[in-house]
Amino acid sequence: MLSFNPRTRQMVVMSVPRDTRALVSGALTKINEANLNGGPALTAESISDLLGGVAIDRYVRINVQGVEKLIDALGGVTVNVRQDMQFLRFRYDENGDIGRVQRQQTMMRSVIEQTLNPATIARLPKILSVIQSHVDTNLSVEELVALVGYGSQTDRSDVQMLMLPGNFSSPTEYNLSYWLPDYASIDEMVEQYFGLESAQVMEAASPSFLRVVVQDSTGDDLAVQSLIDTLYDSGYRNVIVGSELNELLPETRIVAQRGDRASASMLHQFLRIGEVRVESTGNLDSDITIQLGEDWLGEHGAAL
Repeated sequence: MLSFNPRTRQMVVMSVPRDTRALVSGALTKINEANLNGGPALTAESISDLLGGVAIDRYVRINVQGVEKLIDALGGVTVNVRQDMQFLRFRYDENGDIGRVQRQQTMMRSVIEQTLNPATIARLPKILSVIQSHVDTNLSVEELVALVGYGSQTDRSDVQMLMLPGNFSSPTEYNLSYWLPDYASIDEMVEQYFGLESAQVMEAASPSFLRVVVQDSTGDDLAVQSLIDTLYDSGYRNVIVGSELNELLPETRIVAQRGDRASASMLHQFLRIGEVRVESTGNLDSDITIQLGEDWLGEHGAAL
């Protein structure tokens, strides 16, 4: 689900995992059944109900071949592929369908940052002609051009990617594997990002309540420990080290994994490095994931 706010110039994307357990035509099942049984109309109705009535009035449905042709038509994008896989479809790692959602968000951000520009807008009619047989939408060409133009003028910090809050079902709870919605967290996220006053500023949480996970890209254990010590001394007591990244980041990313931009921004102001990203590409169990980059080494001299 995607929303543009002309007043705040923000673009918000919410990913709904296909295994989400939701009410579809009166039955509790996986949300992907809505598209299978009723196409975009039933999908929009089911997701709207899941989000407490958020209106969905437009849709774009594109198949895998269309995505491939679209990326080619845009000139390609660069992403970090950590292992041999079909990047947007693979779901056979420890995070299953949720890992796929994270990779899809990574790809979407790469497309927005690397290819959306005035030149893209000029080429859009030709691009649409290449992929039209793979796309189903109720948007007009004029609306598509306007949306791409809007996206090309949106700052990276104003592109916010959320994931429907929830948890994995236990193996013994159901016959199928589900992503179980966390309705209280969904209500909070909808109020903040999709409500009538979606530009409202939420208060930052107390550091002692935040679950912070550090993912290192530097390979420098001293740098990681210095970050943990700095956080602990400043009241961030629930800090753990997660899996390492297999790419070296020049700039630290402070990822608001659950959409809590206020708390991520407060941490950013304290550390004075990196950038805040509202997206769901961090550690699934974290409130904030710090993906540690080279800028921390420069500031603190851990590896110099």
